[in-house]
Amino acid sequence: MRVDWIRTRRVIAGLLLAAFAAIAGLAGPAGGQAVSEHGNPWVRVSLGKITVEAEAVRTPERLFLGLGYRKELPEGRGMLFFMPETEVQTFCMRGMFIPLDFIWIRDGRVAGLTRNVPATFPGDLTSPAPVSHVLEVPGGFADRHGIKAGDPVRWQ
Repeated sequence: MRVDWIRTRRVIAGLLLAAFAAIAGLAGPAGGQAVSEHGNPWVRVSLGKITVEAEAVRTPERLFLGLGYRKELPEGRGMLFFMPETEVQTFCMRGMFIPLDFIWIRDGRVAGLTRNVPATFPGDLTSPAPVSHVLEVPGGFADRHGIKAGDPVRWQ
């Protein structure tokens, strides 16, 4: 009889733990923050007077995948990379189907731009200085909106 009680307690504890984990998972990032269809939380990035709705990525897997294998990136959308270290960053266009602008960010300012990189670009893209964040937006976005080095950048 005692063995059955111990087993029952373990089953109940396991079910409670699974239910708690499922409920916590439904809340999503940051206690209800909206997420994209790709599972990344949305952040609103302000570049001077321009606003971009960006997917925020922080984990090594998400940083590696980035916008790869996506067929489109609408105007006003992007991806904000939270890099693990403030250092010179290197990106590539592996698996890309859309041209991109890279907005390199440090200390709340645009540190530099790499503009209108074709989806088929075969090489590496390196930040012009150590940066803590990188914002990818549709190719030509920076030119269309007059974004330049030194512009303030904020997100929420």
